[in-house]
Amino acid sequence: MENVIHLYFHTHTMDSEYKELHREAMSNQTGSTLIEIYTSLFPLPIHIIIFIWMSIDTDHGKKLNSPTIWMFLFEFIIMVLPTVFNFTLFSDYSVRQFLIYITIFGIAFAWMLLNHNYISSSTIKTKKNPYMTVYRFMLNTYTVFCILAVDFNVFPRRFAKTETYGHGVMDIGVGCYVCSNALLFSIPNTRNISKNVLRVFKQVLPLLVLGIGRTYFVTKADYHHYVFEYGVHWNFFMTLAFLKIINLVVLPFVSTCCLSGIATALVVIYEFALYFGLADWIMSDAPRDTLFSANREGILSLIGYEAIFLYSLSMKSRLSIFMKKNHLISSIFLLTVTSTLSVALFLLTFVISYIFGVSRRLANAGYVYWVLSISSYLLFMSIMIENFITVLLHKKGRLNEFNRVSLIIDSK
Repeated sequence: MENVIHLYFHTHTMDSEYKELHREAMSNQTGSTLIEIYTSLFPLPIHIIIFIWMSIDTDHGKKLNSPTIWMFLFEFIIMVLPTVFNFTLFSDYSVRQFLIYITIFGIAFAWMLLNHNYISSSTIKTKKNPYMTVYRFMLNTYTVFCILAVDFNVFPRRFAKTETYGHGVMDIGVGCYVCSNALLFSIPNTRNISKNVLRVFKQVLPLLVLGIGRTYFVTKADYHHYVFEYGVHWNFFMTLAFLKIINLVVLPFVSTCCLSGIATALVVIYEFALYFGLADWIMSDAPRDTLFSANREGILSLIGYEAIFLYSLSMKSRLSIFMKKNHLISSIFLLTVTSTLSVALFLLTFVISYIFGVSRRLANAGYVYWVLSISSYLLFMSIMIENFITVLLHKKGRLNEFNRVSLIIDSK
């Protein structure tokens, strides 16, 4: 009996020590630099280009749509494994890696320009947007890896979520998912209200189940929960669910030409409120004795995430004009717009970070424009990859397979 009691107290002490060490490891994170984050995200698109080149240019291309264990291993070794090393063992050499990868990118880009048959590619008609498949693949790869790696010492603490202000690789996750959802969002028709209600229910219910389920199981498992992320009960799934509800209900009655204006108004008003005391209250040790105060981070950050959603949806509506034209015109336009936006928003973020700071916890102005810059950056790389696929297929005389070439995730 004494042995059982001793074992119980020993285990309980070990659990308490582990939780304390875990809490210390995840707390007081200030993040990395903007430049390091951009350079750290660059290798994966290059490995996707290498994967596509090897797949289409060899016999592996015949198996692109035939999932096998060998194809899985091929994809994992070429694309996923290098990403693991880039964010762990080689993370201190991000600038050197970037110089190597930018050289590879330059060679691939030059080859693409020299071998591009602009007459043939201008007649390509796509059933969907392959670049969104690539964008979502990259986003999911970064997310899955970081979630699994963050609890290990080999994962640099500067890439973890920041506690108050700063830039961490993991800070961009929820914002980029909001962008992705907006780029694939279609505004419901106001003529059929009952159908819209059913649509809201179908899209929101899974997110609410995941959100409530996560809160329940985290509590039951006595897993250390970081209140500074979203609050006591709130989480990532709750944010996505409530954004779905807001946009599916409200946007049918809003003109698309007003979206960017509304987003800007939200950012300005919210930033003023944060500056004049709201930020201090959100980040304070004030009592969490009501549902609102207990989840103040998650509820109030919805304003910033809604601004991200509206900006992204506005960009989609403007770009869709060119998407209806031939492949060549749309590609040139999209590459120009996304690269310009990424640089402009990066500079804006750089300026705002010195004035107001960048905070995922608040989803403030700095965070909004930083996420939009990162998303534009990833979209630019995704469109480059799409054009690379076009050139390779044309060289192989398989341009009719353009709509069938895919990676891992369908963009539907």
